[in-house]
Amino acid sequence: MSTDAARIAAITQELQAILEARLAELGTAMRSAESVTRQIVSAELEITRYKQLQETLGAEATELKREMTALRARADEVRSAHGGLIGERDKLRTEVTRLEGEARDGTTETERLRARARALEAEADAARKENDTLRTKIKSHEDEVEKVQKMKAELKAKMAALGLKD
Repeated sequence: MSTDAARIAAITQELQAILEARLAELGTAMRSAESVTRQIVSAELEITRYKQLQETLGAEATELKREMTALRARADEVRSAHGGLIGERDKLRTEVTRLEGEARDGTTETERLRARARALEAEADAARKENDTLRTKIKSHEDEVEKVQKMKAELKAKMAALGLKD
């Protein structure tokens, strides 16, 4: 039995070596499987994270599209208002130009009227001087008429005294 026991021991040893080799291969396979499982779990977590990110970005994109639509509408309103303001500005410029022309005409007319007023004032001064001169002459003539009337009255009195009638 010794040969059988030695053979059994050899077979057992060989089986044990095969078992250890297989266990080592199984351990390596398990470690590989674990690594692959970790990679799969990690990939699934990444996929989940990316899906959440995609949903978040989709919601943000929807919000941005809504905001962009609102901003485009606002931009159209601003463009329209800007066009209206440009038209108003052009009307005001035209009005300012017209008013400036009227002001220039008014200034010219004012200067003409001032010159006319100065001329009339000069005429009035000359007329006043002439009136003063004429008043002086009238006063002088009135004084002379008064003297003549006194002389006439004196003459009448002398004639009456002499008995002469007019």
